[in-house]
Amino acid sequence: MRYIGPFFRMNSLSEKDIEGQLFYLSREAIKTIVLNSKCGILSSFRASKKSSHTNNISILNGFSPLICLYKKSSPVFVHNKSSHGFDESSFKKDVSPSTNALMTLSLLDLSRYYSNYSKSERNVESLKDAYSYLAKEQLEFYYENLRNSEGVFIEKKNISDGNAKGYNLLDRNKKFSFVDQAFMMNAYYQYSNNYPDDPSSNDYKNFALQILEMFLNFKDILYTLSFEDGCKVLLSFNIFYNLSKNENCKSLIIDLSDFLINKFDEKNYYIDSLDSTALFALSLMDSFKHTEIVSFKEKSDEIFEKLKSLYNDEKGIFIKLSEKKEIKYSSLEITFYFLFIFVRSKEEDNIYEYRNMISNLYKKYFISSGLVYSWPEAPTLDETERYRGLSLRSNDMLDETSFRMPNMPSPESSGLAPLFAKNIVYSKKKDSFARPKDVFDSFRNLLIFYVFIHYFMDDIINEMNFVSVSNEPPSETKTTPDSDNITSDDISKENNENSEENS
Repeated sequence: MRYIGPFFRMNSLSEKDIEGQLFYLSREAIKTIVLNSKCGILSSFRASKKSSHTNNISILNGFSPLICLYKKSSPVFVHNKSSHGFDESSFKKDVSPSTNALMTLSLLDLSRYYSNYSKSERNVESLKDAYSYLAKEQLEFYYENLRNSEGVFIEKKNISDGNAKGYNLLDRNKKFSFVDQAFMMNAYYQYSNNYPDDPSSNDYKNFALQILEMFLNFKDILYTLSFEDGCKVLLSFNIFYNLSKNENCKSLIIDLSDFLINKFDEKNYYIDSLDSTALFALSLMDSFKHTEIVSFKEKSDEIFEKLKSLYNDEKGIFIKLSEKKEIKYSSLEITFYFLFIFVRSKEEDNIYEYRNMISNLYKKYFISSGLVYSWPEAPTLDETERYRGLSLRSNDMLDETSFRMPNMPSPESSGLAPLFAKNIVYSKKKDSFARPKDVFDSFRNLLIFYVFIHYFMDDIINEMNFVSVSNEPPSETKTTPDSDNITSDDISKENNENSEENS
């Protein structure tokens, strides 16, 4: 019977199981990256016994928290006398504003998730205060170190010899990126939104609104964006509007959605940019919700039908439009294709119609293909995280499949962090997957984990039957940013050259 159990669980996955597993993977992966990887510039945090507030964040003493994340590294854990984390010799020490903003946004969302732990009897640590503290440390660092003399966020490179020797950041790419500014705008605004009583809150909000004003002032340059960058900016605008209900942001959503629809119709992006196509369709769903413009939903529905037609029911995968014997899938293509099908089916209230398709895609790509290096072990039966409402009552106990599939390798057994491979390759002849060299691409991973957290967290909170708890700001504050105006006359000139992605 031991063989029938895993088979039955694999073939009886519900959409709640899938959401739960991907959310659990994402929150544990963020914890690994931010607290354990050492793949970046480390915080100088040390809990002080003199401060009562640090009792809530003293958990950080057992880790090496990041205030800034590097571009790439090996995903292999190294454990020896001198190092615990990813292999420092593999670090590519470029620093992308987009990647780091996504890291902070993930921490801010997860801080809200962990706020539900704060007033419960528990035998697990709440990371609410630790994550909000780190998010603020990161935002301060970005403001001081990731901008150029004109006040805009640009890519940097740490040229110091090692993490223990601090950092020396130089401009790596002086080109201006709207994507970088958009994700950073969201990070500063969301901190202000989460912690309105924090002394820095008003400065952060004003700073975010100045970035929004820059977008309004340079709106014409949005029409020079590549389709790929435009889709990321549209995702950011919709997230910002969801946080702020700002009418100026709504006008940007309308203009950019219209522009991208016209641009999409000029070229077959189903072949050239399947990941951006799916992300575009997902964002158009949000554009419709925020503006009620029917043409946005109609285009999203049109893309849904086309993407659905790529699905091969017999093999349980989607077949890209290619004549090659081997098909390379990027992790972003798989993620956005799956997420769009999942979210669209759920919001259209026809999740049951597509249940088999969603389950097959999930099992084939996320469980069986090697796309995910490892999956964290589920909470044990004596941990409150294993129970709805953190109750420890047997009738509230969640099955292991609410967190992971039992046949997945763990970080401990594989020696690899719970991350997504950059690509996997499907052989049509062998009907099997292989993945190229193992590498941690931070932008891809942070974008994937953030969108899973963003789109799934409210459902997970409802499923866990939490009683909502308001956020409280960290009591220790640092110097707040001056409300610099980040626009400049040179932005338009620089941006004409920029259509590069951050990946």
